This record gives sequence, structure tokens and C-alpha cells, in this order.
Amino acid sequence: MTQPDGARAESHNFQVDLGGIVEILSRNLYSGPQVFVRELLQNGVDAITAHRAIDPDCPAEIRVITDGTTITVTDTGIGLTPQQAEGLLATIGASSKRDEWGMSRSDFIGQFGIGLLSCFMISPRITVHSRSATTPGQPVCWRGSNDGTWSASVVTDGELPAELTGPGTTVTLEVMPGERHAEHEVLRRRILSYGSHLPVTVTLARRGAEPECLSEAVAPWEMDRDAAARWCDEEFGFTPFDQVPLDVPVAGLRGIAFISARAGHPGQEQHHRVYLRRMLLSERAYDVVPEWAYFVRVVADAEHLKPTASREGLFDDELLEETRQGIGAAIRNWMNNLAEREPARFREFLALHLTGLKALAVTDEETRALVASSVPFSTSLGMLTLDEILGKHGRIAYTTTDDRFRALRPVAEANGLCIVNAGFSYDEEVIGQIRLDRPEADIAELDPRDVLGVLENVDLGTEAALIPLVDAAELALEGQKLNIVVRKFLPATMAVLFLPNPDAAGRALEERQRRTEGLFAGLVDFMHPEKADDHAPQLILNANAGIIHQLAGAAAGGGSPVIVESAVRGFYVQALLSGRHRMDAQVRAWSSNLFTALISASLDDGDAT
Repeated sequence: MTQPDGARAESHNFQVDLGGIVEILSRNLYSGPQVFVRELLQNGVDAITAHRAIDPDCPAEIRVITDGTTITVTDTGIGLTPQQAEGLLATIGASSKRDEWGMSRSDFIGQFGIGLLSCFMISPRITVHSRSATTPGQPVCWRGSNDGTWSASVVTDGELPAELTGPGTTVTLEVMPGERHAEHEVLRRRILSYGSHLPVTVTLARRGAEPECLSEAVAPWEMDRDAAARWCDEEFGFTPFDQVPLDVPVAGLRGIAFISARAGHPGQEQHHRVYLRRMLLSERAYDVVPEWAYFVRVVADAEHLKPTASREGLFDDELLEETRQGIGAAIRNWMNNLAEREPARFREFLALHLTGLKALAVTDEETRALVASSVPFSTSLGMLTLDEILGKHGRIAYTTTDDRFRALRPVAEANGLCIVNAGFSYDEEVIGQIRLDRPEADIAELDPRDVLGVLENVDLGTEAALIPLVDAAELALEGQKLNIVVRKFLPATMAVLFLPNPDAAGRALEERQRRTEGLFAGLVDFMHPEKADDHAPQLILNANAGIIHQLAGAAAGGGSPVIVESAVRGFYVQALLSGRHRMDAQVRAWSSNLFTALISASLDDGDAT
């Protein structure tokens, strides 16, 4: 392409449909035209990096100048040779290593060309002056237009912009009329957003005025804890509960995971701020952190992660997955250390983010071990960890609903039976996974035999005294297919206890009856053959409750059958309601008529008196 001085530059047509590419860029690839700032800064940084490879002491500066309509961006990079200038846009689609848009960013020129294309979103004409560090005697000028034409020529030093005093490149953009992209404050905000942490000096100036350096801000991952906390408050909008340093060598990633001091919920999408080689990639990255870590906001810089074609997101490949795992491991280690070294602070963390921790524990064995050792569960004997329950009681028996737990808790608590309430989010799944992790441990859903096993059998005299009430109860509850059982248990204020699991309860009762010796036991069996049905739920009458003996006396001594019947049905309805058990049409009808029946019976007794 070398030409004599003064020779006319030859015009060429692009080997691509420029209009179509700009359309792709503006509508499908980039989030908006403002990204031209990032692309030009990235071009400058890449060029300076290439220059430093052959001259480590070269200046590292990117100077941006605007007069309100025209923008010039000058870097001290390696510059372009005449051959490279000719190939600026010809590399699009020509490389064997393309991204998802068929564009090559695998080499310096490919990236430089794509960066230039973004400028056509705000400028109809682009002028590039460049002096190569390898061929300083052949400075070049490249001009491109959005009508699809371009020209490239070797120029003299006198034809170069005043800003280009050594090796490097100056890009000049003429902003479209009516657009604000060249306004000083608009440019300033965008440069600060994209390039405030770049490892080169970036300045902005109004033409003829003193430049302002915009790249000296300390990155958050380089701040002390107090400064990082202030940054989090200013940028993410919250003062962090804690900070987790991030270091993932495989991706060259450094950063901070800020633990939120506000409660959240699993599935809540958090946006993270990600830099790529200190250039802002995205303020809304969501795929760099594991889904379960909804309680953190991350700011990080990575050297080796691959950007998407738009350079506004991360390519979801194996390296990104390794990075997610590395960040997840750092957060998990922080939780383990907090639980071990600062238990009070760990309890504060649990108060905010317990659901997220349990969500992680469902799929992560290490976190399950942390949950088992450090997270208190609600039990009938107080708040205990799963490891404490196994250590003290030898087994974990749990209910799968909070209502079932609340119905059984008074009896279990009074009689020393430890029942775990697994009725909250992820509890049942976590306990189920721990059972798989520890096949030797006795972990199972509560069996009614566990409850029956702690209830005291009544003596024969008491059982005989309560037989009339058992008979009356079976008659009153006919149609419910219940086994009526008599036991003594605390608290004495609980008149009846309903156990819905039919199989285990029936077998336990039958085994106890078979072990009963003596003529009277045979009489009881004869009088109650239906008790052999071990496929029915159990309604247990509490022989410690005074009201049970009063009702038995009424049933045996000629008291009002309606009152006895209504009382039995009332206790049964109450037991079902307390455990949120299903009520069929018959029981719903009883619940509606109880007060009417009791009031009517009382009035009838009053009239008889």
C-alpha cells in the first residue's frame, strides 16, 4: 500500500455489509450506543499492552478530547502498520476463532476492528491516524464511512493530529447532529463507569482546556474493609453484614462478596458488578455466582474469563462454571468459619439467611454437615442441632408439617420425646439428604409408635372404669373408623390425642393387648373386638384428664347421652383442627352442630330439674 507523497488515496468497498453489521450492533448485540466509549478504551488498553510487550517503558495513556460535536481518542499503544490498517474491518468473519456472532476477538486487529464498528452507532464517519511502534516512518490514515466505503493511505508526520506525538493511534468521531454523546459530562460519566480502574492513565478534556484524570480510583477489591463497606453502601445500596474476599486463580479473579444485611429469599436474582482486566464488563451480571448464594452481591475483576460478543456478559463455558464453584466455595468456607469462631454472629446470619443456607444444603454435602452441626432446629424439647439430637437421643424423628408438630408438641415435651419440626422450607429435604449421607443413623419421619411408646398404660381398674366412655365414644364417632385407646400422659389438660398414622398405631396397640395377661384382659378383648383393626387412626383418651373421668361417669351413670356424645365429638374435632387434619363431611357437620346440641341438652336438663 506504500504510495508516493501526495498520491491520491485509493477508495475500496468493505467486504461486509456495513449497514447490516451496524444494525446488528445497535439492535441485537450492544445494549446501546454508549458502549462505543468502552470499545475505544478497550482498544487503547489492548494497544498499550501490545506496545509494552516490546517496550516495557512506553507511556500508558489514553487521552479523550471533545468540543461538543467531535471526539478524539488518542492512545500511546503499538499503533497500526499500513498492512494492518488495510485489514481493519476485513477481519470480521474471517477468523477461524469466532464468537457467537461470527466475529473474531482472538487477535488485536480483530478486536480493534470490532471496536471501531461500534463507533458507527454514533458517528457517520470515523478517522483513524496511527503510527506503528514497529514501522514509525510509515504513519497511516484510515477513513471509513457508514455508506460502506473506506480508504487507507500512508501520510506524512505533518498530516497527523497534534495529539499523536509518538507511536499510538488517534480515533476521531463526528457525532451525529442532535446527539449528546460528545457532551463533556456525558463522556465523563461513561469513562468513569467503564474505565475508572484501568491500569493506564485515562484523561478527559474540553478542547483547549486542562485534562482531568479519570482512572485513578482504587478498585473495591483493593480497598481496606472500611472503605469497601462504604463502597458497597454507595454502589449497592446496603451496609454489608460481612465481606468475603474472593480469589479464583483459574480465572485470575479477585473480588469481594458482600453479605447482605437484609433478608432475602431463594430465587431472588442478584446483579453483580464484573470487570474484565479492570474494564467494566457489566453492572448486571447474574451468572458469576451460584444460584443459592442469593444473599451476596459481588464485585470482581477477572483476567481470563471470556466475554460474549457484546462484551457486556460472560460466556458460559467450563471456566465460568469453575469460577462459580470457586466463589461458592469461598462463601461456604466463610460460613463454616463464622459458625466455628463467632457463633453469636453466625446466629445473626441465620436470622437473615437461614432459608438460603438450607437451600444450599439440599445439594451440597459440606453445607449439610454445617447445617447438621450448627443450625438449631425447632424440636419438642427446645432448639437443638441435628447433631445434638443424635448425640442426646440417638435418633431423629420428625414431622413434615408445622401443624402436626404443634399438635404433638405438648405431649412429646411433657413425656420427654424429641420430635423435630421439619415443616419449614427445605427442612424435610435437608434431613432426607442427611439420612442418605449417614445410612447408619436412625433418621425417619415420626412413627405413631414413638408417641405411644412414651405414653403410660392404665391399670385394669382404670381401664374398666373408662369402658363406658370408650363405648360411648365409639358410638358417637361411628363412621370415622377410629380405634379408641386409653393411655395416661401429660399434660393432663389435653383430654385426647389424635394419631393419624394408622398402621403403626394399630400394631402397637395390638401388641400391648396381646401382652396383657389375666382374665380381665380377655374380657376387654371380647368387649372390643374392633380394636384388632390396625389399619385405623387412633384417638387416645387421656386417663390423667379429669374431664375424661367425668364423661366416663356420665356415660356409666345415666348422664345425658347427648352431652357425652357432643363432648366426645367436640374433643375429636378439636384434635383434628389442632393438627390441621382433613375433616370429612360428617365431621364438618358435627363441628357446625356441637354448640346447638350442647345448649339444647343443657336446657332440657334444666327443664327436667
